[in-house]
Amino acid sequence: MVFPKQYLKQAQNLIQCREDSGEQINNCTNKSENKCNTIKPVFHILIIIYILLYMLDFALKNMKRRKTRTILTTLGIIIGIAAIVALGSFSEGMSLMVTEELGAMTGKVMVFQKGSGGVMSAFSGSDVTDEQLEIINDMPGVKETVPMVWHMPPFGPGHEISTWAIIGMEIDKIDYFIGETIEMSEGRRPDPDESDVAIAGITVAESMRLAVGDLFDFKDKSFEIVGVAEETGINDVDMSLIVPLTDLQDALDIDTYQMVYVVLEDPETAEDFADEVEDNDDTLEAMTSTDMIRMVSEIMDQIRIFTFGIGAIAAFVGGLGVLNTMIMAVMERRREIGVMKAIGATRRFILFQILTESSLLSLTGGMIGLFLGWVASFGFGVMTGGLLTAAVTPALAIGSLAFAFALGFAGGLYPAWKAAKLDPVDALRG
Repeated sequence: MVFPKQYLKQAQNLIQCREDSGEQINNCTNKSENKCNTIKPVFHILIIIYILLYMLDFALKNMKRRKTRTILTTLGIIIGIAAIVALGSFSEGMSLMVTEELGAMTGKVMVFQKGSGGVMSAFSGSDVTDEQLEIINDMPGVKETVPMVWHMPPFGPGHEISTWAIIGMEIDKIDYFIGETIEMSEGRRPDPDESDVAIAGITVAESMRLAVGDLFDFKDKSFEIVGVAEETGINDVDMSLIVPLTDLQDALDIDTYQMVYVVLEDPETAEDFADEVEDNDDTLEAMTSTDMIRMVSEIMDQIRIFTFGIGAIAAFVGGLGVLNTMIMAVMERRREIGVMKAIGATRRFILFQILTESSLLSLTGGMIGLFLGWVASFGFGVMTGGLLTAAVTPALAIGSLAFAFALGFAGGLYPAWKAAKLDPVDALRG
């Protein structure tokens, strides 16, 4: 390795300048002492910055010397960090989406059949009868009840990912579900006495190319699109077709409800009301927004542990690649390190030089992995039609890069320690 002459020349100039300034400072009179004292830190900072830039430049040149090995080592880090970012972004996106949607549910209670799976299964298998609905209606503190029927196309092996759902409810109570402030971007709201009509959420209207006046066929019924709701940011609304309750019951050939949305006079009593519903009828389950947040948080925590575990294993394998690469680099550069120590490089300097190289190698892979993970999560979100949303949060991005840096730093510790301990005479003898 040939050391760039300009570095040696610049270093000599800086050291000489520092020594000259030191002599001037020592000879300062008391009158100008304060001015001279401000010079010392400036030179110290400049020298530190120069050394850091030198180490970075030196590390980059060493990485370029073995391009194939560098690329293969970086590839392991890239795969691990990309996996962490891609998988982690979905858990973060789901968490943000559910939190946003639950904000509209504050102070309300969902009642459905116990053991049916509830929200996580779109209330499939839940049957709430008219008798149970009447009992809920008669309970104290109830402002309004909104019985609903849900239907989602089957998904899983052999089925495409569904990007829509159809929801039946009483049209005059639709504001309790979509919100009073939501307007129609096209068309109008149905009249309470209309049948075979539908409101399309903005997402399902775009994905299925539905416009006002179009017909949507479901089972043996055809629903005319009379309105397209503006974007709400709530998937249950944006990705759904809302039709009259009795029409959907007829299409599905049922006379029960899958869920009852209960609006209370006093939102603060939601927890007590839910407990009372379950005490009165042990076949029903009542869930508040607090219960939903708790359940979703537990699920998200499990998903995060799973996804980060997979990514961490892949990244750890990449870290072992960094360790192997740096050990090989130190073995190949024994004479070079011996020359550096012979002309005055300290153990600390050698230690930091190797650690800089390993950390830079891993951090480069981390930045590329972060970008590829973001691209993968965005692309998968587009492929699912927005059903699965991803969010690369600042915490996820910074955490991924910090993890990559830590892997590189840890992988370079042993090679750096071995290089720092090298005896220059033995190293030069080869």
